Amino acid sequence: MDHRVIFGAALLCIAVHQEAAAQDDLPPCPSSRRLVWNDCRGSYTYDDWSKYAGAFKNDKRHGQGAMIYPDGQKYSGGFVNDRREGAGVYTNPNGATWTGEFKNDKPNGRGVLADRSGKVLKEGVWVDGVFVGQAASASPPR
Repeated sequence: MDHRVIFGAALLCIAVHQEAAAQDDLPPCPSSRRLVWNDCRGSYTYDDWSKYAGAFKNDKRHGQGAMIYPDGQKYSGGFVNDRREGAGVYTNPNGATWTGEFKNDKPNGRGVLADRSGKVLKEGVWVDGVFVGQAASASPPR
């Protein structure tokens, strides 16, 4: 695997870990869903059996968290108003991963798509979930 990919993935992991650590001081959410879950950490199983664990604000996924869907999809990273936003890692049911930035619930910005073995399939820039091109690589100074 390209050293740039490894370095980029390491930076992303550090950013996600730092954000999660900052939210560790959130109190647990109330035991009742009849109360608004605001500025708290909790877990919830939705009607479709998908499960979320992480931060809530105004009864929405907001902050760092993780979703697991019944079909095997997984996402771990940032949420804003119930949408994937910021740094995150998405895994599809076949085990392929997309690691990078999300905006408005879709891959947006730099990211890496890898198959289940970790082989990089695409590395570059996405806009609204669509791959638009290779990331510019920085040349070492001469």
